[in-house]
Amino acid sequence: TTITTTTTTTAPKVLDAKTQFHKFGSSLPKKVCQHPFKRNDIVWVCRTCQADETCVLCHACYDASDHTGHDVAFYHAQAGGCCDCGDPDAWDPKGFCPLHGKDVRITLESGLEGRARAV
Repeated sequence: TTITTTTTTTAPKVLDAKTQFHKFGSSLPKKVCQHPFKRNDIVWVCRTCQADETCVLCHACYDASDHTGHDVAFYHAQAGGCCDCGDPDAWDPKGFCPLHGKDVRITLESGLEGRARAV
C-alpha cells in the first residue's frame, strides 16, 4: 500500500506579494522625506528656508534642491532626527527637493494605473 500526500501552502506567495507591495510602496515619493539620520550622516541647515534651528535636510534632498544664495551650513549627525523636506511647517516649500512636498505626483507605468484602481 502506498500513501501519497501532497501539501499545498499559499504562505510563500502571500508573503512574497506582501513583500513586493511594501517594496513598491517604499520606492514611491513621499510628501515628507523623514530620512532617519544615522551617526555621521551629513545634515544640511538652510537658515533661509528652515522654520527654526531644529529643521534640517538630508544630503540627498539638499543636493536635489536649490539653495543658491541662501545661508547654508552642514554638520555630521549624531544618531537620531530626520529630514524635514516636504514639511511646510518646518521648511519653506521653495526649498523642497522635487521628490517631496504637496505637489509630488506619482506616475504609474502604462497599464498599472488601471490595475491599481481595481484594487
